[in-house]
Amino acid sequence: MFTTPDLGGGLSDFWAYIREPRPHRWAIWGVAIVLTWLVFNGVSKYLIPYEKPKAQIIYFENWTAKRGDAEIRADWVARARETTLRNAEKRAEYQRLADMMGVDYDSAEADRITRETLGAEAAAAAKKKPEPPKRSTLAERAARGPQPAPGPQPAPAAPPATAR
Repeated sequence: MFTTPDLGGGLSDFWAYIREPRPHRWAIWGVAIVLTWLVFNGVSKYLIPYEKPKAQIIYFENWTAKRGDAEIRADWVARARETTLRNAEKRAEYQRLADMMGVDYDSAEADRITRETLGAEAAAAAKKKPEPPKRSTLAERAARGPQPAPGPQPAPAAPPATAR
């Protein structure tokens, strides 16, 4: 029912057609190549936008050559503590997100390392949920009474001119 296709015959027919001398063969080839380039170039430029990264200025500390090993290690430890604190805060945010979504998120090992590095108080402070902004209810606002609208204050009146 199905026979294997003869690919060689199709390719040889295509090659024979291309090789035939036609009056505008090279012009048509040029237009086809240019149009293809324009389409692909347009897709890459306008449908898939790419912003070049902006130049960044990176500042670094200028250390003296006479710094001792203890000073260098103290800087390392201070930077490690800052990084650990930021990671603990981010981990606490992910824990809250996981709790809201009902997903199991176990950060016990990382929390233990944070407690060892920063101490229990700093680790607890990093896990602490930030307080939501204070919002008042309609009843509270009504009890306070109308508030003056914030805006430009009227200029004080000029003293009356006296006739002399």
